[in-house]
Amino acid sequence: MIQVRVGSNQDFLRLTADSTEDGPPRCLLAELQLDGLSASVLLAHHYATGFADLAEFFQEHGDDWRGWDGVRTWESLEKELRIDASHQSGHVQLRVTLQRFRPDWGNDGWTATGDLTIEPGEQLSRIVQDIKVLVTGS
Repeated sequence: MIQVRVGSNQDFLRLTADSTEDGPPRCLLAELQLDGLSASVLLAHHYATGFADLAEFFQEHGDDWRGWDGVRTWESLEKELRIDASHQSGHVQLRVTLQRFRPDWGNDGWTATGDLTIEPGEQLSRIVQDIKVLVTGS
């Protein structure tokens, strides 16, 4: 089982690949852990690209570790996970939103949102490499 933790020891987004087969994962478990909050959703891969766009999203931040203007956003195929990234005060700030939609009448499901801070040097580089391994399965 391949896992990547984005954030600190206390507050993090953990992405876990299914380990039932070789190669790129068909789904990821996304778990958001914050002080007093725990939420998780299962993410389906894109049939043509898998999770390559997630690796590219983090690679952009690794390449631009000195900073960028505005907010960059990544969303999973069915919008259960959204990550908004900005560069503020010398750090990478991630706003992570997990959602679970329910088709029931009068029940829209739930949404959990939290903020994570990433150091733009070694911590970000490690995350970029770990996510590449996660999404390729090797």
